[in-house]
Amino acid sequence: MALLTDGNPNDDEDLQAYETSILNLANVEGINLDTKLTLSTEEIVEVVLDVLLDHAWTLDPQTSIRRRIGVSDVVVSPQMTRWHAFHTLELVYRDAFNNQLNDRYQAKWREYQRLSGNAQEDTMRFGIGLALTPIPQASQPTFVIALGTNPSAIYYVQVSWVSANGEEGEPSSLTTFQTPDSSNLALEMGTAPTIATAFNVYVGLSATTVTLQTTTPIPIGQSFTLPTSGLVTSSAPGNGQLADVFITGGRLLRRG
Repeated sequence: MALLTDGNPNDDEDLQAYETSILNLANVEGINLDTKLTLSTEEIVEVVLDVLLDHAWTLDPQTSIRRRIGVSDVVVSPQMTRWHAFHTLELVYRDAFNNQLNDRYQAKWREYQRLSGNAQEDTMRFGIGLALTPIPQASQPTFVIALGTNPSAIYYVQVSWVSANGEEGEPSSLTTFQTPDSSNLALEMGTAPTIATAFNVYVGLSATTVTLQTTTPIPIGQSFTLPTSGLVTSSAPGNGQLADVFITGGRLLRRG
């Protein structure tokens, strides 16, 4: 799963799973959904950090440095993802009601306020997951063109950082790059986080066919060039790390 610091757990499309007309509502009422998604994340971060700092209620393996690292090791769970979606919709309908004083908007606001509270309780009950060696989401790579024999193509690409023990972080957002005739796709990575020792590369000719192209992770400082033999079919990009420990109800639950 992604880390809480990797970005918003949901986007506009995810909100439509709960409210199919949310984009239209935001447009009519002049509400910036991206702003609300980010505000919702920030408020959830505050709640989670408050819980982790409440040492009387938790057993945090990073207690001694918690104030310094914040929530950088918190893994987003399905419960937290749902909490974020409901809390975002709560904020949207609160604004919509305050704009229009419309009873229908108020009912929606109250309903999502209730659902958000329930999802927050579920998150705490299932536990706040922590990665002992958190690997942040990779940023998009820098593309270069290498001489080769492949025809012009539009490639869909994602990359991810890998640690020394083989753990993989959340892949970067999907990006595209077009190469000219008689060339090979090549890419380089920017500055790596301290925990990373290598990176994986996922490439496809469409958004749905992106698969792993690196037999072994590429060491930091080296570049990746697509072989002249072209793409291979392999595993799809992952969803980031699993939590190593869960903090819930004052007990430390270890995975496995």
